[in-house]
Amino acid sequence: MWNMQSRIAEFDSQRFESLGPGYLAVSLLGEAGEVADAIKKLWRTDPRIGSANGFSSIPADARRAIADELADVVILSVVLANHLEIDVEEAVDRKLQIIAERLEVGYYGHEARQA
Repeated sequence: MWNMQSRIAEFDSQRFESLGPGYLAVSLLGEAGEVADAIKKLWRTDPRIGSANGFSSIPADARRAIADELADVVILSVVLANHLEIDVEEAVDRKLQIIAERLEVGYYGHEARQA
């Protein structure tokens, strides 16, 4: 899956000139905001989107739009990671282990303990 990190590095090196970590971080925040905005607009018309079973109420055309915005988030995240020489797969594996350990001790509260 994370051969994507090297594909994005190649794409970045051929097409963009990095403007630095600050610019990438602010751009990432903007793209994440676009994801949230798309879902917020759906939530206005369907309150189920605010619940755990709300995923099924998101229509196909909205899913495509959200997918495009999520792709922007992933790409910018990986570009930033690449410039910082972070192995994303290793970082994700490490973070998943931390989350698993926290779940075991009830760190996330009532909902997490039910899982």
